[in-house]
Amino acid sequence: MIPRDYQRAAVDAARDRTAAHGNTMLVLPTGAGKTAIAGFYIGEELEQRKHDRVLVLQHTDELIDQNRSAIGTVTGMPTSVVKAEQDDWDGRIVFGSVQTLARANRRERMAPVSHLVIDECHRSAAQSYQSIIDEARALNPEIKLLGLSATPGRGDGRSLRRTFSNVGYHLKIGTLISRGLLVPPRTYTIDLGVEDELAGLGATAGDFDMRAADKVLNRSVLNEAVVEHWQAKAADRRTIFFCATVDHADAVAEAFRTAGVTAETISGEMPSRTRVDLIARFDRGEVQVLTNCMVLTEGFDSQPVGCIGILRPMLHKGTFIQAVGRGLRRVDPARFPGIVKTDCVVLDFAGAALRHGSLEQEITLDEDDPEPGQAPWKLCPTCGAELPLGASVCDFCGHVFTRERAEARLLTAFDMMEIDLLERSPFAWCDLHGDGQAMMASGFNGWAGVFHDGALWHALGQPKGRAIRPLAIGTRVQALAAADDFLRATETGTASIKSRRWLNDPATMKQMDLLQRAGHEANGLDFSLSKYAANCHLNFRWNRGAITAAVLGRAERSAA
Repeated sequence: MIPRDYQRAAVDAARDRTAAHGNTMLVLPTGAGKTAIAGFYIGEELEQRKHDRVLVLQHTDELIDQNRSAIGTVTGMPTSVVKAEQDDWDGRIVFGSVQTLARANRRERMAPVSHLVIDECHRSAAQSYQSIIDEARALNPEIKLLGLSATPGRGDGRSLRRTFSNVGYHLKIGTLISRGLLVPPRTYTIDLGVEDELAGLGATAGDFDMRAADKVLNRSVLNEAVVEHWQAKAADRRTIFFCATVDHADAVAEAFRTAGVTAETISGEMPSRTRVDLIARFDRGEVQVLTNCMVLTEGFDSQPVGCIGILRPMLHKGTFIQAVGRGLRRVDPARFPGIVKTDCVVLDFAGAALRHGSLEQEITLDEDDPEPGQAPWKLCPTCGAELPLGASVCDFCGHVFTRERAEARLLTAFDMMEIDLLERSPFAWCDLHGDGQAMMASGFNGWAGVFHDGALWHALGQPKGRAIRPLAIGTRVQALAAADDFLRATETGTASIKSRRWLNDPATMKQMDLLQRAGHEANGLDFSLSKYAANCHLNFRWNRGAITAAVLGRAERSAA
């Protein structure tokens, strides 16, 4: 598996900062591959330390299972689990439950570990986490701590400085969007006529008073207006609404049902099996609208979500980003055939986008690279935390850094930021027809390609000896990102280097003979083809029928 360039940078930063400080926190948006980054970091650290053991800490059983599978695959090292009745410390990587290890009697059996990796580390200020961290440090004062989070700012105002002294790496959502790894949000701010009432809400327990918000927003006439606005802008999309209270969520769902739309409320009081079944029905398209009261934030991943509705005020930016982030994941066409998702509509009825600035407005084209000889780190003047030089907000205390620039260039469309993935890819991409409409790259374990059907781009991949599979349907950059990810997952860095060497080698006589038999270049063979280009052309010719069927032979598509 070949890491993306920013994943490589994050791993390098994690190793550098934990070596220098004993701890660091990585801040990366949902969809950046935080688990893979943790796996690369753990694998490289354990490879150099043959007798060390790592504890990965997470707060749900679902995350334990996901992390164990993903990190185990990346590292190839033995793993074990400590949760509930399981108490196995024999793995080189141990996946532990916070709820289990927060109990004193379970910590008595805790084995020394060289590294502690904390998933969703914005939770680590809680006493349950601190008791585990204290015990791990008591067993090994030289322990290294790595935290990963998409939204480190805590709503309760409790500082993470007790655990982390620095942020080693911080990646912006806009970077992932510009590279096609997330879809861009398209935000509409809609005034329901209650803007002044919402502005007068008080805050309690680190957020706006949601009971008061319910009294402002939960009115039949407003709920009906919400349905009308949704029907005008996102009626063909699967949608999640974030509401002020459970009663509000129920009322909004009922308004949708009255309008003939399948809608359900999901709440924290639901039995876990019922909640899983409802989400599965939503994924299958049996339910189009889900309403909730901040249940569907952390850990919720439903690719078909094409619209996010904000129906509650949000005091903290992290809350807003978490909510919008539920709709930014790409769709895997192999899992959800017929769904095309190139963006996510955000309907903001409660002023959250105006309060925090839409996600689009946060992105600038300017880079924050250090001047020659300048350290790539800076100190927060408020709390003293060490942060990357380009940080605009302190992830510990919320201090905002002002930037003295002659001109601030803010984007209104993410396609302005499209980064040429062909240059960043470790694989060479071959333009099959010379017009940029069909591109392929080959490795030793398979090939990937992107093909334009006149309106949308299709990414396809074929692992060696297996059938062609669809990877993505969307914009050019989204298709390229999915195809590049496919090759990164199937190949090794050594393979990509070797395949690139073929760029300078002329095609072999056997390749030329095979191309001639496959009908390549009806007006004569192109003897200037490289060995690599010939391989790409052969893969295309041998699979042309299947590729054409996959790109042009689909049934009518539905939007997300």
